[in-house]
Amino acid sequence: DLRVSDNGVGMADDEAGQVFEPLYRSPRTQNVPGSGLGLSIVKRVADASGGTVSVETRLGQGSTFIVHLPLAAAGALREGASGA
Repeated sequence: DLRVSDNGVGMADDEAGQVFEPLYRSPRTQNVPGSGLGLSIVKRVADASGGTVSVETRLGQGSTFIVHLPLAAAGALREGASGA
């Protein structure tokens, strides 16, 4: 697992359910630069790889994003390296 934590504003439970939607921006972060696409891209990559992404958050205390990607089988790695 890859964990990325911040000490930002955190999120309420209802926001945590939307944070991976494209273009979602919390009303509390409207003055912070960004497009609202970053986490939706992370989710698409994780999903396409057979993995998951989730968030643990507390309002006013920050958030931790957890990306889990499955390991590739040894045979799949050899096949990919040979160009087959």
